[in-house]
Amino acid sequence: MKAKEFNDFAHTGPGTLAGRFMRRFWQPVFIAAELKPGRPVRIQTLGEFFTLYRGESGAVFMLEDRCPHRQTALSLGWVEGDRLRCFYHGWMYEGDGQCVEQPCERASFAAKVKAAAYPAREYLGMIFAYLGEGEPPELPRFPELEDADGTLQCNRQVVPCNYFQRVENDLDEAHVHFVHRVSTASYGLSELPEIVVEEAEYGITRIGEREGGGSNATRTAHWLMPNALLTDLPPSPDCPDWTVFLAYRVPIDDESMMTFAINARRADPTGARQIIRKPIEPHPLQVTADVLAGKLRVQDLDPTYRGLFVVQDNVALAGQGLIVDRSRDRLGQSDRGVILLRKLWAREMKKLAEGEPLTVWRRPTEKLPLIVEQPQSQI
Repeated sequence: MKAKEFNDFAHTGPGTLAGRFMRRFWQPVFIAAELKPGRPVRIQTLGEFFTLYRGESGAVFMLEDRCPHRQTALSLGWVEGDRLRCFYHGWMYEGDGQCVEQPCERASFAAKVKAAAYPAREYLGMIFAYLGEGEPPELPRFPELEDADGTLQCNRQVVPCNYFQRVENDLDEAHVHFVHRVSTASYGLSELPEIVVEEAEYGITRIGEREGGGSNATRTAHWLMPNALLTDLPPSPDCPDWTVFLAYRVPIDDESMMTFAINARRADPTGARQIIRKPIEPHPLQVTADVLAGKLRVQDLDPTYRGLFVVQDNVALAGQGLIVDRSRDRLGQSDRGVILLRKLWAREMKKLAEGEPLTVWRRPTEKLPLIVEQPQSQI
């Protein structure tokens, strides 16, 4: 295999090198509160379609999208108990994919048919799935959010470009002062950071060193291999507090992706532990499309618009193209995080292609350092 193929991080469909790598990790696929019992949903992730459903017991199951009989989408069917019955001919499947009933067929035939099934777990208000081969690794845990004093807010946003462009953005703190300059000015984040990055046992530690106080504090972000970011967000018009923030950048297909995000906000007055953020109007995707089409400018958007951060990032990333040609980049010292990210990915791709053992990425069981863990006098 040519060396340049180890740098193809963008294509993650079945059988691709990056796709095989991504499937070795748990990935969020849905917001738990949005999956209603008895109502299967069809989801797309990593270039494949799946059927996700919640049984009458409350358990969550994930199967391949196509019924092995005649390929009708299983998401069209009925949930009966914890089983799923195909809409087309009534074949019934257990949550592990085993066919147990086939009207109009001999009783012995069902035992020979099995749909592909995938482990699914609920955690922090999200549904995670393991799409790889063999036994899944341990699901990563985040005590920073498990022990958060407040409400966990879950949301998801489509980004209209390749997922790796969004991943690289997580290692780039300098962009905050320009892409988000309208917002950062309102909460006093004015000092450009000195970027320091290093490989960690979980991925990359990214530090944006600043000398000032308040919002100009030194920020630490933890990027967890292969596509998750744990950091804290400074105050904004939408939220007056520093908040713990976890985001996964998950491919939908090669030209679009979904951000699954969880953050800790002030305690909800209703006492709810996990909530879904209310929809943003107008929808950030439509606003993004209008900006990219030249119908309006990001600079003209209302600074209090709740989708402003999302639109700002979407425009910067989709403005690169749906899949960027990285060979044309001219990287500088502020791109240290991006350079290290690409180095780690290429290293793992080469190992995978050549059949060598991959790095075992682990985060510590204790909390990772964040600004919100510091005494308020230091912020």
